[in-house]
Amino acid sequence: MPCYVFAKGKKDSAILIPKKHYFTQHTNGDEITNDGLASDKAWNLVEWAGGFRQFDPEDGAKPAMDTEFKVLYDDKNLYLLVRAHDKEPHKIDKRLSRRDNFPGDWVEVNIDSYHDKRTAFSFNLSASGVKGDEFVSNDGSDWDSSWDPIWYGKSSIDEYGWIAEMRIPLSQLRFANKPEHVWGLQVLRRNFREQERSSWQYKPQSAPGWVQRFGELRGLKGIKPQKQLEIMPYVVAKAERYPGEKDNPYASGSDESLSFGVDGKVGITSDITLDFTINPDFGQVEADPSQVNLSAFELFFRERRPFFIEGSNIYNFPLTEAIAGGRYNVDNLFYSRRIGRSPSYYPDTEDGEFVDMPQNTTILGALKLTGKNKNGQNWGVMESVTQKEYAKVHDGTDERRVEAVPLTNYLVGSCTKKV
Repeated sequence: MPCYVFAKGKKDSAILIPKKHYFTQHTNGDEITNDGLASDKAWNLVEWAGGFRQFDPEDGAKPAMDTEFKVLYDDKNLYLLVRAHDKEPHKIDKRLSRRDNFPGDWVEVNIDSYHDKRTAFSFNLSASGVKGDEFVSNDGSDWDSSWDPIWYGKSSIDEYGWIAEMRIPLSQLRFANKPEHVWGLQVLRRNFREQERSSWQYKPQSAPGWVQRFGELRGLKGIKPQKQLEIMPYVVAKAERYPGEKDNPYASGSDESLSFGVDGKVGITSDITLDFTINPDFGQVEADPSQVNLSAFELFFRERRPFFIEGSNIYNFPLTEAIAGGRYNVDNLFYSRRIGRSPSYYPDTEDGEFVDMPQNTTILGALKLTGKNKNGQNWGVMESVTQKEYAKVHDGTDERRVEAVPLTNYLVGSCTKKV
C-alpha cells in the first residue's frame, strides 16, 4: 500500500509527497570489509537508491550532482554505502576537523530504529573520513552531539566522485524484538562547493517535523536486539610537579594519587538499559572553557561526561521554550553538572593559615535505568550518591578539617508519552 507525507506549502496548499521505501537484504555470510572502496561482492545483492532533491538553498530542486546509496545487514551490523557523484572530484572539499564538526563535503544517515517517528540516530561521514553522530529527539527539535556511539566509517575519492562506507553495530541502536522490522530512514548529502544540501526523502522546508517524515527501510528480518554487556574497569595514577611554597604543607612541589573504578552497561531487555558507574573517572573528558563570573548566578556548562549524556533527553524538563525568550539548556529543571561539582563553600581562615580544598565532589556511585515501551512511553530513573568532602586547614602547627560538602543523594525520574 503506498504511503504519503502531507505537508503545507507557503500558501497553505496541501503538498502530496510519496513516502519512499528501500528494501534491504541480509548479506548471507558475504564479508564486507568497510574500506571505503565499495569493492565487496555483497553490495551486488541490493539496488542503488537515488532521486535526491534539494532542501537548501533551492527547496525541491534537482541537486547539481547525483547521490545514491545501498543498505545491507547481517546478524550484528547494519552496512551503508553512499556514492556521491562529482564531475570534478579534485574540487571535493575534504578538510579535517574534530569529531562532530561536520566539515566540507559529507553524507549523513538518520535511522529511526524504534519507528516511533520521534527519535532517531544520526551518523555523519565526511569526504576526509571525519565522523559525526547525534541523537535526535522530539521529532527533530533536539539534536544531541554529545552522544558518541561505537561505529565505523571509511571514505575514498575516485574519478566518479567520492564514497562513504559505514558499519553500524546493531548494539548501538535500539529496536523491538520482533520477526520483521520497518525502520525510518533518511539519507542526506552536503555539497560544500555548491553550498547545497539534498535528501533522499524530500521534506519541504515549510513542513513541520523531521523524523516523522523519513522514508522507510524494509526487509529487516530475523535480527534481534543485541544482549549488551559492557564492563570497563579503570586504574588511574597521577603525578603532578610544580614549584613548592615555603611553609605550605599542601604545596610541597609534588602530588601523587591512585584511583580505580568501573563503568558498566547492561541491556536488561531490548527496551530497558541499565547504566552504572562506581567511583567514575572523568579525567579524560574535555575541559570546560575558562570563564570569569562576577554575577550572583552560577555559570552554565554543557554536560560532557559520558554517563550523564546517554539518554539525557529523557531527563530534560525545559521550563521555557526558545520562542518565549528562554534558552532550553539554561532553563532545564534538572542540571546534571551539579552532581560532582566543585565545592561552593570556602572555610573562614586566619592570617598565616593554609587551605587544601577538594577540586571536585567525589561521586561514589550512580546508576541509570532507561526504557521505552510499545505504547510510546519513554521513562528513566537516575540515582547518584556523592561523598562528604572536607577542606583541610593548617595553621603551621595543627590541622583541622572543615566540612565543605555533605553526603548527598540525587534522584530524578521522568516518564513522557507522545499525545
